[in-house]
Amino acid sequence: MNFLQRAIKNVTRKLSKSILLLLTFFVIGNFVIVGLGISQASENAKIMTRQKMRAVVSYEIDYDAINEYINSLTDQDAIDEFYNNGYPNIKLSDVKPLLEDERVLTANALTTTQLYATEGSDFVHLGNQVEEDLSSQEMCYVDPDGNQVCEPYNQPTYFLKANYFPNMIEFQEGSYNIVDGRFYTQDEINDNVMVVLVSQALADLNGWRVGDVIDFYSSDPSSIEPGGYMGDMGITTEDITMSLEIIGIYTHNQAITPSSENFDWTYPYENPDNMLLMPGTSYAAHSLAQAEKSWDYYASQFPDDPYYTDPANRPTAETLGYIGNVTILLNDPLDVDSFVADYSDDIPEFMMINANNEEFERLSKPLDTISLFANFIVWLVVINAVVIITLVTALTLKTREYEIGVLLSIGASKLKIIGQFFVELAIVAVIGFTLSIFSGSLVAGKVGEVVLDYQITESGVAEENDYMIGYPSTSIWDTDYTTDITLDDLVGEYSVSISPLIIAEIYVVGLGIVLVSTLIPSLMIMRFNPKKILMNQN
Repeated sequence: MNFLQRAIKNVTRKLSKSILLLLTFFVIGNFVIVGLGISQASENAKIMTRQKMRAVVSYEIDYDAINEYINSLTDQDAIDEFYNNGYPNIKLSDVKPLLEDERVLTANALTTTQLYATEGSDFVHLGNQVEEDLSSQEMCYVDPDGNQVCEPYNQPTYFLKANYFPNMIEFQEGSYNIVDGRFYTQDEINDNVMVVLVSQALADLNGWRVGDVIDFYSSDPSSIEPGGYMGDMGITTEDITMSLEIIGIYTHNQAITPSSENFDWTYPYENPDNMLLMPGTSYAAHSLAQAEKSWDYYASQFPDDPYYTDPANRPTAETLGYIGNVTILLNDPLDVDSFVADYSDDIPEFMMINANNEEFERLSKPLDTISLFANFIVWLVVINAVVIITLVTALTLKTREYEIGVLLSIGASKLKIIGQFFVELAIVAVIGFTLSIFSGSLVAGKVGEVVLDYQITESGVAEENDYMIGYPSTSIWDTDYTTDITLDDLVGEYSVSISPLIIAEIYVVGLGIVLVSTLIPSLMIMRFNPKKILMNQN
């Protein structure tokens, strides 16, 4: 008779002991199933919610670190020097190595501003209250002869987004689509080529086509007229005129309609149809003439000002390319945390890579707590199960010393004897855990809901306002590409169910308990030889 047959006979012969052990494993299995189910549901809810978020991180200035550093300075001269010479700015040279990572799709490093129409060009009209009010407004000034002159208000009508990279998040995600032509290239960015993309609505209105060269004013043309503040600086019409070649026509999904929120108070340049896209370097190069003349003018007005006496402060195309932050789009939202961890230690001082996780982490605290306690309960149950089953097994084996001695004396190997004891316990454990799967599946969902409701109430997250961060958004000023997250988003993904993986884990845990509970007492007995065991029995 082999050890498997002996194991089965021992289980059926000592039925009362087997039933007690089965009930023990059944209770253990229920606790483990509920714990693992709740823990997995919490983690799945976070993962599924995260997958619905935009996979973006933001490379930006760490203002908290700057304030902490400044507050640590006691010398006013050192503070002034930091503001004048050491205040950090985002440098594209620091960002480009990050974009070479295979997890990165594209990035937005945007300069935004308003533009003015030149003669012969028009903008897409909304016909709303703002346009009606602006048409009747006047701008008045005093001419060199002392006479008051009033003219119709010259409103900005276009909005410019100038990116420093040869793609944009909007095109990568499909909210913008090129219907004719192309996007600008890295070579055009490097060479400051004056090219532009216009919306299809704007192109159709003006009859523009790819290859046309169109003009825009980067500043109010009335400001360079006699008495205008820019005219006094020597800035000319040529300085504020941008001649741009249309290389692409695109569509977007951000249409403004009479049913849109704040429709009547949307300015012409806030209409996405009036959006222009061009290289950031090209816009910076165009702005250089105005900036230089403005600096020279104020340097002549304030000759003793330390700022204007230092030629290093005179504007250059590089210093004009101010970037508030760089938004990096990744392939997968689940890569966000690892990307931040990989690069946070290698970026310059006073810079940070922001995963925009604050609200996600705040709202997921109840799930984190539930998962922590569920895992704690599982480990507590497993450890206690090992202790209890080990004691029961040790007491049982103590009464079977004679049997062990006989088996050893007839040539049975110690390994087979231990295997027999393992199989005996494993049979009972498998039956107990199998029964617990059915009962545990029934109660896990209800227990999970009760625990979640309790934890949400105790944590207080439901009492705070959800953090709205504008995705999707039609605001032209909005360069925050993170996602709205609410408590309902997370809770909606929370569902306790017993998956095949959990069932497999139950059997692995159960057999692990059986193995440890069998080995420890068996090794205590097996250290004796058969003669000594039988002599002790006599």
